[in-house]
Amino acid sequence: MKISTKVEFGIIAVIDIASHSLNGNAVTTPEIAKRQNISKKYLEQILSSLSSAGLVRGQKGSNGGYVIAKDLKEITFKDIINALDANVLSNVYFNTRGDDDVMIRLIDNSLWSKMSSYLQEYAESITLAQLCDEYIKNNEIEHNISMYYI
Repeated sequence: MKISTKVEFGIIAVIDIASHSLNGNAVTTPEIAKRQNISKKYLEQILSSLSSAGLVRGQKGSNGGYVIAKDLKEITFKDIINALDANVLSNVYFNTRGDDDVMIRLIDNSLWSKMSSYLQEYAESITLAQLCDEYIKNNEIEHNISMYYI
């Protein structure tokens, strides 16, 4: 499976917004772009898709920026991916010779459709709250490494 940069950066942006807006403050596009090393213009396009899907909400004004539009536990990894590229989790088909081919039906039913279902179920089982908690935990560990001086 190949994931586009739009999906990759979109997931990064949503986790960044979620983890940096826990105190209620909106997160600006330049802040995300700088922290995550993503082009501001490209990030704006991605945030537009996420906003259209109802996952993030833009706030105008002096304290403007983006916030998560729903409870973090209500947003799944599947929701984020589908907002950015609905083809990523779509069903895989292996039909090069026609529907009447027994081997093709076997492979489609026994392999590809089961793999697609598993991937969709897995993506639906992970919430933004889990991703955000994991990011915060890993970020704290990474930045709290003890220094030893000799």
